[in-house]
Order: sequence, then structure tokens, then C-alpha cells
Amino acid sequence: MKQSTDLTGFWRFREEFDDGEDFGEARLFQNGKHLTGHIAFKEQAHGEPPFYVRVSIKGKVEGMQISFSETSYIILSGPPETEYELEERTGLINALGQIVGSGEDKQGVHGVFVMDRIF
Repeated sequence: MKQSTDLTGFWRFREEFDDGEDFGEARLFQNGKHLTGHIAFKEQAHGEPPFYVRVSIKGKVEGMQISFSETSYIILSGPPETEYELEERTGLINALGQIVGSGEDKQGVHGVFVMDRIF
């Protein structure tokens, strides 16, 4: 199936992972097969204080498949000892135009995510 939509735009981001969840927004830029942008979100792991982080991403789009890596991050707010592990994600663009997929960080924590276009 040929991709008919440019992914450039603003997206709502939700992820459930082994021990918590993330909620936020993404800004994606697509240039041909290349994908860049950032995701800013609140991470809430069970039993830990929440924190806010912004990650930069770089990846590719091939047909209806996408893959991207988080390349850097900034902790926007949270406890002073807050640490974040960069993640690799892969997904598909479904019939509803959502990006759905899974990810794994360097510690082996797995998650599933959904991104819905805002505009």
C-alpha cells in the first residue's frame, strides 16, 4: 500500500510501557523518506514521581512503516535525580491515519504507542 499522507504536523502521543505510561505531543517533519522532530511528554512510572521530558527523534518512513530513534533528551521538569533512557520505536500507519507501534529503551523496557494527528 502506498503512503498517501505526509506525516509532517502535530500529533498527540500516548504510550503504555512495562511499568507506567507517557502522555504528550509530537511535532514531526517528513522530507521524502526522512523523519525528524521531537516529542514532549509526561512520564509516569508506577511508584515514582512524574517528570516531563522532550526528546529529539530521527527516523525513516517506508510506505506505511515508520521507524525512529530518540537521539537526545532534555528533562523539562521533575525531581533532580531524574534519568531517562533513549528509545527506539517502530510502527505502522493504520487505516485511521494513526501511527501505532512499539518501542524499547536501552534497559529493555518495552512499550506500545499510538500517535493521533492533531493538525
